[in-house]
Amino acid sequence: MKNNSSLAVATPDITRDSHSQFALNGGAVKSWLSYLPLTNLGESTRLLFQALSELSHTACKPKDRYEILEIIRPQVHHIVKGLSQHYLNKPVILAEKTQKIVLLANTLNTQLATGYCQAFKGLEGENRLLRSKEAMATCLHRALIEHCRILLRTYQLYGSSHAGFWLTAHEIYKCVQTQKLGKTKVIDNLYGDASVRQAYVRLLMLGCSKTHQLPQRHIEEVFNELNQWSSLIDLRSDRLESCVFLFNPAEDASPVYRELIQRAPSLGWLGIDTRTLLAQSGGLSSSSSPRKSNAPKPSKTVLDHLSIAWSSATSRAAERIPCNDPILITVGMNTTHFYVANQTDFSSFQFENDHNDDSELFRERRNNQDDVWSKNGGVDARSRDKSAPAMSPIPYRNTESQIETINYSLPQNAPAANAPENKYEYLRSRMLDTSGSGCRIEWPEDTQLRIRTGELVGLKTDDYEGWRVGVVRWLRSDSTHQIGIEALASTATPYSARLVQSGLAVNEYQRAMLLPGSQIAEGPLLLLSGVVGISEGHTVELLRPGHAMRIKLGKIVEQSNAFKLFSFQDIARSSIKIDVPDADAVNKNDFNQLWDIL
Repeated sequence: MKNNSSLAVATPDITRDSHSQFALNGGAVKSWLSYLPLTNLGESTRLLFQALSELSHTACKPKDRYEILEIIRPQVHHIVKGLSQHYLNKPVILAEKTQKIVLLANTLNTQLATGYCQAFKGLEGENRLLRSKEAMATCLHRALIEHCRILLRTYQLYGSSHAGFWLTAHEIYKCVQTQKLGKTKVIDNLYGDASVRQAYVRLLMLGCSKTHQLPQRHIEEVFNELNQWSSLIDLRSDRLESCVFLFNPAEDASPVYRELIQRAPSLGWLGIDTRTLLAQSGGLSSSSSPRKSNAPKPSKTVLDHLSIAWSSATSRAAERIPCNDPILITVGMNTTHFYVANQTDFSSFQFENDHNDDSELFRERRNNQDDVWSKNGGVDARSRDKSAPAMSPIPYRNTESQIETINYSLPQNAPAANAPENKYEYLRSRMLDTSGSGCRIEWPEDTQLRIRTGELVGLKTDDYEGWRVGVVRWLRSDSTHQIGIEALASTATPYSARLVQSGLAVNEYQRAMLLPGSQIAEGPLLLLSGVVGISEGHTVELLRPGHAMRIKLGKIVEQSNAFKLFSFQDIARSSIKIDVPDADAVNKNDFNQLWDIL
C-alpha cells in the first residue's frame, strides 16, 4: 500500500493475513451474509461488528476490499436502522445501555468509512493504467456518506460532533479535489445517487441547518432532501462575500454564517452560496429535483425552516410567515408539565414505579406533522416590542375542580373557546404568524387566565401531537390581544426533581422538564419552576417512570419569575463518549452486554 497517499486520514495497521469468518472475495462474503441470523438483531450486529473490525486489520487486495465493503454495506445499514429503535423517540437523556447502542451504531458507520478509506489508499497505489477512477470516487463518496449518517444521528440526539469529525471530512474532500473526482457520479441505492462533491455539500449543509430547532423526524427529512438540493448549492473559493456560510478546511469546524466571522477569510477558505437554490420560483417548496417514488415530500415545516436558516442574517431577521392556525395554549409549569406528560397528574407521575424505558408515555411522536417552531418569519422574540402599548393584565382564575380526562386534539371546525374548567386548564386560540424562533398568538378575549411576560407556556398545533415549550416575550393590546412567544424547545421530557446535598434529598420533588436545547443554547437543558434554593453548582435528582439520575447544574441559561433554565452535567454517565472518532480505539468489551438485549 502506498504510504504517501493523497488521503490524509489515518487507517488501521495491517496485522492479519486472513479473515476468520470468510475468504477475502465477494462470493464468499455473499455466502457468509446469507447465513446471518437476521431475526436476531443482537447476534447479527455482533457478527458484522466483528467482521468489519477484523477486516480493517487484514491484508487484502484493494479491489477485493472495495468489493467486500460494497457487499456488506447494505446489511450494515439495515442493522443500524434496527438499532435506531432503541435511541430515537426517547427522552433527551438516554440510559447508559442506550448510549452504548448509539456508540455501537456510530462505530459501525465509522468502520465502514475507515474501510473505504483503506480501499481508496490501496486503489490509489495501483498502476495508473489499472486503477479504477470510478471505484476510487465511490470509496470517497461512501466515506463522506458514513460521516453524514453519524452527524445525522448526533443531531437527532441533539448533540455536537466529536473532536476531529469535521477535520476528517475536510481532509477527505481535499483528496477529492486532488484526484479531480468531485464531479464523478456515484450510484447509491441506499441514500441516492450523487457526485462526490454533492456528498460533501450534503454533509456541510446538514451542519448548517439549525437542527436543534427541529424534531428528530424532520432532521431526517433534511438529510434526505439534501441529496437533491446539493446540486444547486455552490461551493466556491472566490467571491466569498456572496456566500451565506464560510469555513476553513484546515480547521476542525463546520461552516458558520459569514456575518459571524470575526476575522477576514484567508487563502484556502471556502464559501457556500445558496442563492441558486433559494432563488427558485417559490423557494425550496417548488424544487423539481427528481425523487424516488417512495421518498416522501418534505413537510412545509422543513422547507420554511431551511429557507430561513440558509439565507443571510438580514433576510432571516425580516422573514415572516403569516398563518391562521388553531392552537392550544397552556400557562405555567404545572399545567404545561401535565400535558407534556400525556395528562398524567404529578402525584401519579412522581411515584409511578414503571421501569419500562420504552413506555409510550415518553415516546416522541412520530407522525408526519409540522413543527410550529420551525416555520419562518414572525416577531423577534428575544426582546420586548418597545413600540407596543402596555397591556393591562388579563384577570387570572385558579380552578380547583376535579381533574377531567380531556380530549386535547383540535377539532377542524371548533370555535376558539376555553376548555372545560379543570385543574389543568388550557386555552384554544389562533396562531397569527411563525418564525424559526417562535410565533405570534391571539390571546382569547373570553378567558379568565392572566398572562405576563416571562411566563412559561406550552403550545400544541393540530398538525403535531406533541407539546412545545416557550416563554412569553411581549404582550400587545389594540384591536386584539396578542402575545409574542419564543421557543425554548420543540419537544420536552417531563421529570420530577429535587435538590440533593451530601447525598441526601433536602426538599420535596417539584416539576421539571428536560429540553434538547434551542436557539438560545445547546442542550440538553433542565427547566425548573422559579423555585428559590436551587442554583448553579447544585446536585439535583431527576425521576420519571422507569428512570432516575443525578445531575450537576451548570450556568443559568435563562430565567424569569416563572422558571429557571439550567445547563447541566449528568454525573453518572458523564464519562460515556457517544461519538467515535476512531473505530479501532473502541473498547470492544463495552458492547458485550448489548448483544443479548438487542
